[in-house]
Amino acid sequence: MHEIKTQFQLINLFDELFIKKTAKNSTISVKTNLEKSIDDENNIVFKAIKALSDHTDKELYCDVEIKKNIPLGGGLGGGSSNAAAALIGVNFLFKLGLSQHELMQIGKKLGADIPFFIFGKNAHATGIGEKLIEEKELIQMKYLLLFPQIHSSTKDLFLQWDNLNKKTQQLIAQSEENSFLPIFLDNDAEIKKNFEKLNQINSLKLSGTGSTIFCAYNEYKEIEKTLKKIPTKWRHSFCEPLQCSPLLKYLT
Repeated sequence: MHEIKTQFQLINLFDELFIKKTAKNSTISVKTNLEKSIDDENNIVFKAIKALSDHTDKELYCDVEIKKNIPLGGGLGGGSSNAAAALIGVNFLFKLGLSQHELMQIGKKLGADIPFFIFGKNAHATGIGEKLIEEKELIQMKYLLLFPQIHSSTKDLFLQWDNLNKKTQQLIAQSEENSFLPIFLDNDAEIKKNFEKLNQINSLKLSGTGSTIFCAYNEYKEIEKTLKKIPTKWRHSFCEPLQCSPLLKYLT
């Protein structure tokens, strides 16, 4: 396990989960809209519902359809937020009556980011990411998200971090930038070149362990030059900050 210090910010980019109860003695079924997707037993949503079933000692048969809007391997917490949504949604649908804290404890065993998405408010995080302190300051900035169209493995980047010598780790940690940024950029010369070029126009940052790169802005005109210079194979999206998750209304 790795101890971290990070900040979680909610944005209005969502996957969509459709959860439907099924007949007794059926199964838990999880499908996505992707051509290449992780369905059923290997999907974090399946694991979340199974963990909830084991915790409550109840059979929770349901069909789950996931409409993916968040890029895979993008460092935006798509899988973790889906697991959180499944825990909250199934708890609500089956009237299990588990508290937010109980769901967070179940989620923590599945992934370090999952408790945050059940917490549902912007937060500073420590520990492995599960110790949360609410960030109450209202964020007014908008965000431009840049997707280089590659999958960045959190596990691999942590391994690369572990392979750095202590002096290098300390130098990176002293920076206010995401500690994974230099590792991520060194993994792909083309992305590094484009990042450095675009970073001269707008201050860019890395989300999580990548691969999503983003910048904050107030007015559209601030990012017009950046938009004109984005590599053609990259995707981009505009989003705004949220103060709390829409999932909170389903907590008992």
